[in-house]
Amino acid sequence: MQVSAYKFADFELDVPSKSLRKQGQVIPLAERQFKLLLLLASASPASLSKKQLAEAIWDDVVVSDWSLFRLISDTRQLLGDDGESQQIIKTSRGIGFCIAPVQHCETMGTADSLSMRAQAVKKSRPWFIAASVVVLCSMVFGAWHFFAQRELQAAIGRIALFQDNTYTAFKAQLARRNELVSMLENRLQIERTQQFEKFFAQYYPQITEQELFVCQQIRGITASGLYKNNQAILDELDSHPAILQEIEQAKALQQHLNFWVNKYLSVFLQREDMCLLYVGVEDGVPYPSGVDQEVQTWLEAHN
Repeated sequence: MQVSAYKFADFELDVPSKSLRKQGQVIPLAERQFKLLLLLASASPASLSKKQLAEAIWDDVVVSDWSLFRLISDTRQLLGDDGESQQIIKTSRGIGFCIAPVQHCETMGTADSLSMRAQAVKKSRPWFIAASVVVLCSMVFGAWHFFAQRELQAAIGRIALFQDNTYTAFKAQLARRNELVSMLENRLQIERTQQFEKFFAQYYPQITEQELFVCQQIRGITASGLYKNNQAILDELDSHPAILQEIEQAKALQQHLNFWVNKYLSVFLQREDMCLLYVGVEDGVPYPSGVDQEVQTWLEAHN
C-alpha cells in the first residue's frame, strides 16, 4: 500500500496530482510548496531540520536559510497560517519544522496491483502470462511517456507565460528607472556614469520625498513583477530537468536566475538604498539572449 493523500487541518494534499485542496476547492501550489508540505506530512509527527528540508527541496543547489524561511512564510500565508499562530506549519525550536497532525489516505500501489494480477492468472497458460506482461508493460510505458510529454509541454508553456510577465514588469521598471535618473541628474546637476545600482546607492542619502516615491515604485516592481516570476521559472526548471535538454540555453537561464534570486534575498531585501536589482555581464551570469524566443519556438514546434 502507498499513501495517496495526506490530510491536515482543513486541507488535503493529493500526492499523485501534486495538488492541495481545502474543502474540495483546489488551491494553486508552487512546486517547492508541494515538496515542503509533502516532506513535513510524510515525516509527521517527527520534525525535519532546516538542512534536511533545504537539501530535499533544492537538491544540489546550495541556498541560504533565508530562502527556506521565505518558502515557509509564503506557504503559511497560502494556508492562512502565520509565524505567530503556527496552526499548520510549526517551528520546532532547536530542531526545525513540523506540521499539524496528519491523516494518511492509502491506495493500492503499483507493486500490489501487479502482484494481485499475477496471482489471478497464475494458473493460466505460460504464453498467456508472458503476453499479458508484455502488453501491460507496453501500456504502462506508453501512458508514462504520454503524460511525461504533456507535463513537459505544460511546464515550458508556464515558463513562457512567466517570461512574458517578467518582460512586462521590466519595461515598467525601465521607465521608472530612467525617470529617477533624470530627476537626480537635473536636481543635482550631475551625469550618471556608474552602474545603476551604485548610482542610486551613492545619491540615496540626498534623495527627496518625490524621488523616494519613484524609488519605492521601482522596488515594488522588483518584488512583485520580477522576483515572483523569476522564482516561478526557477521552480519549473528545478522540477522538470528534461527542459535543460530541450531548450539550449535553459541551463544558462537557470544559473542566471539562481544568482538573481539569491542576490534579491540576501542583498536587495536588506538594503533600502537599492532602488533596483541588476545581474549582468559583470556578475558572470548575464541573462541568456534569445532564450525567450527559444521557448516560443519549442512550443510552436510541439503544439
